[in-house]
Amino acid sequence: MIKLGLAFGGGGARGAAHVGVLYELEVLGVKPQILTGTSIGAVVAAMVAFSKPPKEIHSFFEKLDLASLYNRPGNNPSISSLYSFEKAITEVLGQPNFKDADLPFSVVTTNLVTRQELVIGEGDVVSAVLASMAFPVMFPPIEREGLTLVDGGLVNNLPFDVARARGATNVIAIDLGNSAPYGTAPALGAGSGLLGRAVNFTKRRQTFQVITAVTDIITERSMQARMAISPPDLLIRPRMDHIGLIDFDMTNTAILSGRKSIRENPEVVEKLKQWCKNPPGTPV
Repeated sequence: MIKLGLAFGGGGARGAAHVGVLYELEVLGVKPQILTGTSIGAVVAAMVAFSKPPKEIHSFFEKLDLASLYNRPGNNPSISSLYSFEKAITEVLGQPNFKDADLPFSVVTTNLVTRQELVIGEGDVVSAVLASMAFPVMFPPIEREGLTLVDGGLVNNLPFDVARARGATNVIAIDLGNSAPYGTAPALGAGSGLLGRAVNFTKRRQTFQVITAVTDIITERSMQARMAISPPDLLIRPRMDHIGLIDFDMTNTAILSGRKSIRENPEVVEKLKQWCKNPPGTPV
């Protein structure tokens, strides 16, 4: 029987592109049965799993901005804390358990002690999602059930293999690594206020641009290694162009990129339409 899986990749602010893809899948009538996600993709996977429509997830991204997300880390070994993300996610989902979800889903984290991938699909949802997106240095590790966890993108930024391992026969993977090459001028915000100017200064710094490029290299290498073993049935790669990891002011641009990655790709549209003709639950 066909069981459709949908894997959401990590990528910080680029995650809004997932919303654009969801809009197009909704138009085509594509309905996944299994969900997986890493980092910001874990946030989206959780929202879809609890039946939040694309419009509501769109609204979630529009409310995010770097000013609200930047918090003093206290004694944590990081630049910021995850408090604002936790608050924003809780406002949408509440404090649910994985078993309460409308669709089965799981998120990928990295065990900081063992340096191994850890897939979470049970227990408290919010702490699992926060752990999946706890990018080292930027955010502090999450202590969950006696484990020290950080961003799953370090080991598996596009968990299509996890969707297949969880029972999906056909897997759609949304990769957010299709970004502009190192050296491309960053997209700057309006720069109003002290924080706005500080963010623009950060984007201009070569150090930050190197960190972004290195992150893309690590996640790309990991993805390619997994694809060589068992690739997804459909790989969707929105063009990120100048959208960086912290460009939360470019939500609508990212969403449009997500929509275009399907609209402007006839092969993708044809395969999705074929799956709609043979919806999940029909014999393979």
